[in-house]
Amino acid sequence: MLSLFNKLFRNTSRILDRYIVFKFLGAFFFLLAIVIIICVVVDFSEKSDEIFEKKIPMAELFGDYYLNFIPFWANLLSPVCIFLAVIFFTSRLAHRTELIPILTSGVSFLRLLAPYLFTAILLAGSSFYLKGYMVPRATEKQIEFEYKYFNKRKIHKDRDVHKKVAADTYVYINFYNKNKMEGHGFTLERKDGADFLTRIKAERAQWVDSTRSWHLKKVWRRDFQGERQSLRYIADLDTTFLLSPDDIFVKEMLEASMTNTELAEFIRLEEMRGSDILQNLYFERHRRFADPVAVIILTLIGFAMSSRKTRGGIALQIGIGLMISFFYIILLFAGKALISDTFPPFYAVWLPNFIFFPIAIFLLWLSPK
Repeated sequence: MLSLFNKLFRNTSRILDRYIVFKFLGAFFFLLAIVIIICVVVDFSEKSDEIFEKKIPMAELFGDYYLNFIPFWANLLSPVCIFLAVIFFTSRLAHRTELIPILTSGVSFLRLLAPYLFTAILLAGSSFYLKGYMVPRATEKQIEFEYKYFNKRKIHKDRDVHKKVAADTYVYINFYNKNKMEGHGFTLERKDGADFLTRIKAERAQWVDSTRSWHLKKVWRRDFQGERQSLRYIADLDTTFLLSPDDIFVKEMLEASMTNTELAEFIRLEEMRGSDILQNLYFERHRRFADPVAVIILTLIGFAMSSRKTRGGIALQIGIGLMISFFYIILLFAGKALISDTFPPFYAVWLPNFIFFPIAIFLLWLSPK
């Protein structure tokens, strides 16, 4: 990282660039630290009764839970913290009349923007890597800790389990015992549109972990050929299809605990199944790309907003920045709520960026040069 900085600054105005970059990073990490402390305090206060009632060891609480709790929230809140950091330190430069001598000395407005963009791209790249590879591992450990101590449970249905395991294949289980990995009242149906092709009914379906298959007992298989049907009884039948106990008992925040590679593979499997959770998976995948782009866009807006001296002072500019941040978050959640067949996850995730990018360009055009 140091060599990258030296290479950049060797051919530019090193003093000015270093000054802006380190001011940017310093303000960002300062704000992020404050926000994370607030998140930890709020979370601890909410869980304090359970913590003391169950006598959770402090070393385990902070080492296994909060150590993995922090990366998730730090990465989630980093775009907003970056935006506020740019407004905070740039407005201070403007109000201390530090930007005017820089611009009047011959440094162009776009040249002044260069270290901001460099830092934003650096933080955006770091955010993409963390969100795609490191944060999912921390999230997984955090969730496991919550299962252990905070009565968090996997989302599941013990009864009436319905799953689509392929484009034309459906599975129904009347009752599933997760301890024995055994289903009772098992039915598998293959269809061609509204017409049945095969229906397999079994008294029991036992998951065999070593072969990743299902062992069916007391099986009745019915095959349909137009108006003709054939029925036969099979005592034992081994079969495979895209369903495992982990698909019946799904972890909370499942998509957030997967790396980019794992998420892509899981999406491929769920697409083969025709799963009903694909929208959430698509939303997570697009968000991992949209958030780093948002970092750059919000940096441009923050710079354009705070590079001029205003009567309201720094407090007014930070207040406007907070309003824009909340508007960005509202758009993101509103987009997620609107996801449907006519409004796909791509638009839901990228909607804030589509709206804010033209605003960024317009504000930069209005900024004093």
